[in-house]
This record gives sequence, structure tokens and C-alpha cells, in this order.
Amino acid sequence: MSAEDPADTVSVEDANSLLPGFLARSFLAKFLLALLLVTVVIVGVSAGTYVQTNEQLTEETETEYIGVANQSATQIEDWRTSRSETTRRLARFEVIQSGTQEQRQAFLQAETFQDDVYHVHLVNRSNANITATTNPAKEGEPLNTAEAPWQTDTIPYGQNGVFVSNATEALGRSLVSFVTEVETDSGENLILVMQTDLDALASDLPAPAEGDYSQVVDSQGRVVAGTQETSALDRNDGTLQVYTENPTQLAMLQSGLSGQTGFLEGSTVNGSVTAAPPTGTISDYVIAYAPIQGDDWVVATHVPIASAYEFRNTITQSLLVLSVTAFLGIGLIGIVFGRGAVSALNRLTEKANRLEAGNLDVDLEVNRRDEFGQLTASFANMRNALRDRIQEAESARKEAEVSRSEALAMTDYLQEKAEDYSEVMRRCANGDLTQRMEIDNENDAMNQIAEEFNDMVGELEKTTGQLKTFSEEVAESSDIVLTNTRNVRQSAERVTQSVESINTDATEQEARLEELADSMDEVVSRLQSLNGNPHVNISDELAQFQSVAQVLNEATGRTQSIRSEAAEASETSKEQAEQLDEVSERADRLKRYAKPLGGILDRFETAAEHEFVFSGGPSQPVDDQD
Repeated sequence: MSAEDPADTVSVEDANSLLPGFLARSFLAKFLLALLLVTVVIVGVSAGTYVQTNEQLTEETETEYIGVANQSATQIEDWRTSRSETTRRLARFEVIQSGTQEQRQAFLQAETFQDDVYHVHLVNRSNANITATTNPAKEGEPLNTAEAPWQTDTIPYGQNGVFVSNATEALGRSLVSFVTEVETDSGENLILVMQTDLDALASDLPAPAEGDYSQVVDSQGRVVAGTQETSALDRNDGTLQVYTENPTQLAMLQSGLSGQTGFLEGSTVNGSVTAAPPTGTISDYVIAYAPIQGDDWVVATHVPIASAYEFRNTITQSLLVLSVTAFLGIGLIGIVFGRGAVSALNRLTEKANRLEAGNLDVDLEVNRRDEFGQLTASFANMRNALRDRIQEAESARKEAEVSRSEALAMTDYLQEKAEDYSEVMRRCANGDLTQRMEIDNENDAMNQIAEEFNDMVGELEKTTGQLKTFSEEVAESSDIVLTNTRNVRQSAERVTQSVESINTDATEQEARLEELADSMDEVVSRLQSLNGNPHVNISDELAQFQSVAQVLNEATGRTQSIRSEAAEASETSKEQAEQLDEVSERADRLKRYAKPLGGILDRFETAAEHEFVFSGGPSQPVDDQD
């Protein structure tokens, strides 16, 4: 794109966005949408946390109070086991089994019992009279039927030998009697009766919070014991307080009698439970129940709803307050920060538009230290940098105009020199190596090109002139080499023929000498056979013949040596002849190559001073001498 072309206009409408148009064009709308999403998330998380916490705390409350009911049931079971064991232990004392009435009375009065033990009687089963007791006023009197309605029936002792009676309302308290037989030495029909006060036992049952109370309900729907006080009028009528009129219809009681524990709200049994709580109605309570093993009793622990769910309500209310506070805080952030941010962005956008229109004097004073202040400072720095760039561009434009004029002049000069240099190179290419480029010292680069080209052409001219002279000398020398080679070959052939003639003569001479040597050896052998004859003295002649035979043998050896040397000389001559043939062939090829090279080099024009001259000149031909 040239400097005159207008710059492309950038618009926010060209930006890609996944949001709808009205959201994509407004930061405030996106900010409010983000706050709304955060609020929805917080509300959702808070609601989920609220429900989860409510359920968890409710479950913990149920577990806690079922545990209290189980603890009460365990405490009553332990109490029943302990009192049964105490009753059996007392009946086994020797003073009880075989002592006198006075001894028995003194023993019972001296014995210490737990707080819930009301009276201990030693009763004659035959007439129901009390023979010994912890209450001296009862001694000699019959056992009250209201206190012991079971005495008129056959007593069903348990496996441990102890009978535990049902609870009975008597003397303003709930009595349970533990009965066991006494084995006496005199055969008396005695039983030991321990009367216990369930109301005293109930006062020790656990009560985790104020307002809680526990009641022990039997299978008939009666309250046999409880931490709730009963009015004096109700206690004087001789009957136990009724927990429910329809025990078989109360699911809670039946579930407990079947051995199960549970937890429920009082509103689910409202109308079925007759016993009124200390305050309010049964609907204001939650009930945890647990069975008492060994008895048809169920412990029901009653807790006011406000107390049972107090911790849960506190936590959930705190969560609600936290959620509302977070919601209000987000709204405050949206109002304060969102509005301020949008206002600051709008002001910056207006100033940026003025900068875009070309107003570089727009006020960009920085009066904040946050991100908006940094952004304003960045705009100011950009404006200042843009102003400097414009000034630099103007200066550069003026300098470019001057440089352009200089560049045009230099272009004309370079074009002219290029044409001159092109003409010189064309002539050199056509073969005139005497041409040279002109050096005018106007431009260093062009001067360097001319100098290097002139040096190169000078070297090429010198080399070409030397090659022309050298090719001529090579052609002349090749002719001389060919002539000399032929002459030397002819001489070598004559030498070979002479050597072969000598070799033939030597072979014949060697044969004759060997024949003479054999004859001489035969003569010497005969003379040696005659040398032992006393009548003939041929020692001197024998010595002479032996000497001659030795000379013949030596001559034969030298002849063989001469023949061997002649054969070697003949072989050497043949090898030299072959080498001369090869030299002759190479000289002929060199001559054939030198002539075309000389023809080519003759087309190049060179100065005479560059001719190449051999220092010794070409070799002279060798005469063919015999």
C-alpha cells in the first residue's frame, strides 16, 4: 500500500463476538450480566448448601437424640440386672436363710441400699405377713395388695430365679418389685421382696437440654417412669399416667416394642399421645425412642423442637444472612464500581475518538493511579509518540526529496557507465583482449569494478598469448619427438637383431664346447684307468688333460652366461621398442590436439609483449645412425 492510499478504518463492529449485539456493544450490560450470573451461582450454591446443611444437621440431631434414648434404655436395663442380682444376693445370706426373726430384722435395717430402693421385705408366703423389713412399721403386717397385686397369683420366677413385677402406682410412686424365694433350714415358705421406685430411677436418666424429658412406656400405653413430674392428684388415684389410649394403634410404641429405634416429630402422633408435655402440645416436640431389652417397655425422649433444631436453625440462618449479604455486596459493587468503570471508559472513548479525528491537543491529564489512570497515561504517551513520529516523518520526507534528486543523478551516471562497461565487455567477448574499462574516479564502486575487470582481462590476455605460443611450440616439438622416436626404434631393432645373432652363435659354441668337454672327460677317465700300471707313467699327461677339461668346463659356463645376458639384452630392447611406440603414439595425439587449440587461440587478439618463449627452444631431431 502506497503512502497516498487511505488507511483501512477499524470498527468495533468488525470484532467477532459470541454475545448478542446489545451485550457485545455495552461493557455495562456485560458487567451487569456477569454480576447476575455470579449472583445466580451464589444463590444456587447457598441454596444447595442450605439444603445439604439442613439435612445433615437434622440427621445429626436425630442420631444424637436416638443415642440419648438408647443410653436411657441401656441405663434401665443395667438397673434391672443390678437389682435382680441384689435381690438374689440378699436371699442367699445365711442370716436370711437360717437366722431368727430378730436377726433378720436387724440385718435388713443395717443393710445400705441404693436410692431407688423403697423397701425390702421378708414375707411369709403362707399368710402374706411381713416377718422382717427395712420399714419397722410394716413388721408383722400383711403385704399390701395395692403394692403387690402379683402376690395372689402363682409367681413366675425367671431363669435367674428372680421375678420382676409390672409397674404399679402405689403410695404416690411407681413401684416395681423384685421377688425371689428364700431357702430356709426350717422349711418356712419365705420370699424376699425388693420394692424399687421407678420415679427415682427416672430422675437419673440423661436430659441433654433444658425442657427435655424422658418417659418409660409399657405395652399397655402407661407411663411407668419418667423425668416429667406428675400432679399430686394424678398420683393419688392409684393408677399410672396414660401415655396413649390406643397402644396398639401408636406406631412409635409398637416399633419400639418390636426392638427398633426411631425418631419422629410430635405432629405425626398428635391426637394419639394422651400424656401432655410440660409446655405447649406434643406437636412442639420431637420424639426419639428405643426399646428396653427384657421388658415390654420403650423409652421415649421428648425434646422441644426449638431446642432440638437450635444449632441447625442457627447455621441455616447464618447461611441465609451470608447469602443475602453476598447478594447485597455484589449489588453494591455493581452500582459503585460498574458505574464508575463505565463512566471512565466512556470518557476515554470520547478522547480516543478525538485523537482518531486528528486532534492531538486533546486533554489526557492523569488523575487516577489505578488501571484507568494507566490506560489514560498510555493514551497520552501514544499521542506524544504519534506527534513525534509525524514530525520525524516530515523531516524524513524532506530528506527523501533531496536523496531522490541525488539518486536520480547517480542513476543516470551509473546507467552511462554501465553502457560503457557493457561495450568493453562485448569487445572482449568477441576476442579483443586489448580493451580496458575507463576509470574516472567518480564512484568508488564503479572504479573498483573497472580495476578488477581490467586486471582480470590483463591476466586473461597474458594467459591467452602464452597459450598461443605454447601450442605452436608443442606442435613443432611433437614433430621432432615423432622423428626421434622412429630413429631410436630403428636403432633398437638393429640392436635386437645383433643380440639375437650373438645369442645364436653362443648357443652353437656352447654345444661344441660341451661336446669337447664330454670327449675330454672320457679321455681323462681312460687315462685314470691306466695310471695304476707300473710299466706306464702318465701322471703328467693326466694332469694336463684334467686341466684342459677344467678349462673347457669353465668356457662352457661363460658361454652360458653370455647367452643369458644376450637374451636379457634382447628382451630389454623389445621392451624399449614397445615404450617408444607408446611415446610415438602420445606425441602424435598431442600434435593432433595442439593444432585445434592453436586455431582457437588465433582468434583472440593479444599484444606481442605477452608471447610465451621457451628458454631452450624445441629439441632437435636425432639422426638415424647405424
